[in-house]
Amino acid sequence: MLLHFIICVIICITISQQQQKQQRRSIVAIVLFIDYNDPLLNYHIQSLIHQYEEEWEISSIYLQTNTKLQIETIMYQSRNQLKLFEKLCQFLNTTSYLFAITHFRYQTPIFIHTILSQMHIPHIAISMIANNTINSYTLQMQTSSEHFSMAIRDIIDHFDWGYNQNELVFIYEKQSSLDLLSDVLRVKNNRQPTIILKALAIDTKESLKSRSILKELRNKADPTKKIIVAITQKSLDQFLIDAQKLGIVSTYYHLLIVGVDATQLNWTNLYESGVQLTSLQLMSNKPIQNYRIELALMKDAFDTVKYILRKLLFEDDFPKELIIQQQECSWNKMITSNSYASLKQFVGERLLNISRTIKFLGSSGIVDFDQGGLRRSLQLKILDLSEQGMVEIGTWTNANRLTITPLGVQQMTQIRKHLLVVTREEKPYVVRKLDSNGSISFEGYCIDMLDEIARRLNFNYSIRIAADAAYGKEDENGQWSGIIGELTRRSADLGIGALTITYPREQVIDFTKPFMTFGITILFRKPLRTRPKLFAFLEPLTVEVWLFMAIAYIGVSLFLFSMARFSPYEWQSPYSCKRNSEYLINRFTIVNCFWFTIGSLMKQTIDYGPRSLSTRVLIGSWWFFSLIMIASYTANLAAFLTTKRLKSPIDDIEALAKQTDIKYGALKGGSTEQFFRSSKIPIYERMWYYMSSRPEVFPETTEEGIEWVKNRNYAFLLESATNEYNVQRHCELMQVGGLIESKSYGIGTTHGSPYRDRISNEILQLQENGFLNNLYIKWWKERNIPEQCDDSDIDQRKKSFTNELDLKNIGGIFVMLLIGLSFSFIVTSLEFYFKAKRRRLLDGKSTTITERIKHDLHFALCTNCTSSRPTYMQDKEKEEITEKLCENIHHSKPNSIQNLPRETISSIDHDQLTLVPINHLPRHRVS
Repeated sequence: MLLHFIICVIICITISQQQQKQQRRSIVAIVLFIDYNDPLLNYHIQSLIHQYEEEWEISSIYLQTNTKLQIETIMYQSRNQLKLFEKLCQFLNTTSYLFAITHFRYQTPIFIHTILSQMHIPHIAISMIANNTINSYTLQMQTSSEHFSMAIRDIIDHFDWGYNQNELVFIYEKQSSLDLLSDVLRVKNNRQPTIILKALAIDTKESLKSRSILKELRNKADPTKKIIVAITQKSLDQFLIDAQKLGIVSTYYHLLIVGVDATQLNWTNLYESGVQLTSLQLMSNKPIQNYRIELALMKDAFDTVKYILRKLLFEDDFPKELIIQQQECSWNKMITSNSYASLKQFVGERLLNISRTIKFLGSSGIVDFDQGGLRRSLQLKILDLSEQGMVEIGTWTNANRLTITPLGVQQMTQIRKHLLVVTREEKPYVVRKLDSNGSISFEGYCIDMLDEIARRLNFNYSIRIAADAAYGKEDENGQWSGIIGELTRRSADLGIGALTITYPREQVIDFTKPFMTFGITILFRKPLRTRPKLFAFLEPLTVEVWLFMAIAYIGVSLFLFSMARFSPYEWQSPYSCKRNSEYLINRFTIVNCFWFTIGSLMKQTIDYGPRSLSTRVLIGSWWFFSLIMIASYTANLAAFLTTKRLKSPIDDIEALAKQTDIKYGALKGGSTEQFFRSSKIPIYERMWYYMSSRPEVFPETTEEGIEWVKNRNYAFLLESATNEYNVQRHCELMQVGGLIESKSYGIGTTHGSPYRDRISNEILQLQENGFLNNLYIKWWKERNIPEQCDDSDIDQRKKSFTNELDLKNIGGIFVMLLIGLSFSFIVTSLEFYFKAKRRRLLDGKSTTITERIKHDLHFALCTNCTSSRPTYMQDKEKEEITEKLCENIHHSKPNSIQNLPRETISSIDHDQLTLVPINHLPRHRVS
């Protein structure tokens, strides 16, 4: 009996001790407030709570904390606030330590945070909240909206988004997301980005609104390519699906996703679309599949509670005896008193102080809090879409701000898509060739350049011919054909070839920096060589010059004859030994004048010359004229006989525009046709009127135009680079005239393409290092040249052709000849006058000067052009002495002149005139 009694006593004592122990056991309560009903996320949260409860129970037994964990999830509804008060008071009255965790997706947690703070309940916010809404009892697991806005602004400034008249679109779903723009909209360094706000509807029934926003972005003439997306995870998935259907998720857009876990996206489809997608977010440091950042933050929130209680219960800094029991809480008392100030919660204050000192490595990074409840060591990750998924390219912290790694810079700048290139076949830019295996590939100047750019930018491409094999032309409806049309429809990424940069094309697509500069020239058939002419020696002078020379020859000869007859000094004695003869002769007969003139012109010697000043002046002018003419003729004749002459019917664009015999045109649908169509210069307008009225002058291809030039009377207007290439390979063709209008070739991209600037930079580098120049030499000077053409027959600009001399060149010598003739006439007139005056004195003033001049003028003009005339003897004695002197000389009697009596010299009748012919035999006499 005694044994039984002892056993019963022991059992009762044990039961009593267990009951007392259970009564002394502390209860830790965690209330989780949510505002969403996501079954998948709720399942993960409940699994996390169950795992956390198991770990808590094991640690409680192991550490002998004698604590019990109680976790309850409450769906927050604003209409049930009284029930919420009652529930919180119940927890305060029945638990030792009370914590709250809030995770709101759609609503702002300002009200519930205010209630919890007034009741001195420490609470941990999972969602992002604004700095001005953080209460004293709030611990923020996410970064604040202010810090997030600073991070977004740093990214915008780093990549220069929203500046230089470029717009940046901000798409948000909750009004609280506008807090992310608090720092973005500030003016920093005199710069402020331009932001366009677009709000999405929360209700999924209104999802058509998001599509309308996307259509608006796509259909803008100058669409915005930089978009910041600040929406929830669930809405983000549907947003990207709609955007991909409408073409927004493509290589022409850059999306910056903030506040959500971008690693959960279907990045495979996104990468194949070529879109550039960047994310700014917290990153879980545990590589667990489908481990969302929300779960990581939730786990860190539970671990925060664990570390706070561990410090509270086991460290000496916080003795247990200081813990004061809470006051009784009643929600009806709170309503009547209209204040929560009476509810002193010393435990809550102690727990809040402990939270400022904890530090541990959680799932979302290092967890530690400052005095404001914000995480000190929180680090935002910058992720970018790559072939391996979302990879980290940089970080952002409040202390160090934005840091982009070198690999991140390369990741952001590289082209990460297989590009589709559209082209048009034209030598030597793009040439189709057949490989040995039977496949078709392309080569040429542009292909080599594109291969080098692809190697530098590390991308690959596929190339095809445009659907209608044209560069592009706009029709009446504003639709473009050819390469330009495919780029405007975005069915291709790049357009390459001899694609000219023009203003109309620049309005619908973008061009890179030009890789070649050229002008418009004329391609024409080289004129055939002319057969040698029998009278080729007449070609150095024009027919007009020959005619004027003949007129000058006849005129000078007749003028010389007239001047010689008028001049008294050209009349001389027929005997060289008898100066004072009663007969005078004039050697410049009409025949002798013609002979003398032609002899002087031919540089031959004449046995007589002029005696008077007037005729000498005339002959001197003729000699000077002959000197210049013979020298000019000789020089030009030598050039004509040694230089090959090709006469082209057109020399430049003006000569082509003035004639109508030679047809001319440009490539159909090309930039040259567009130039003449839009030009306002009169000569080009006239040419376009001619071409537009004759549609048959526009060839479909360059090769067709070249054949027209060869086989027809046709001039082809095309680019100088293409012209030079074909001239060197077709010896029967030549380039006529100079350059018309400077233009350039460029690589076409779609409007707003992210590849334009990168390819432009590579083109500039290729120009500077000489790569493009080497390509030009390769494809223009070395490749596919069948035979070397005669350079003198190819480029008329490089030949020194000798032109015929016309009056414009030698007209001055005719003027000099006229001046000489005029001066000779004046001198002859003076000689004639003074001689007539002297003869009047010899007449004894029996006649007047007028009668004497008329008498001499009548003789000069009316004596049947005889070359002899009578002379006046001043005294008979002088004449007899002269005659006897001549006779003595004739009979070799040199002393007979001394025997002549002086008295025999007497006066003679000066009026007696005797006329004898030039051969000393009298033909008739005139008294």
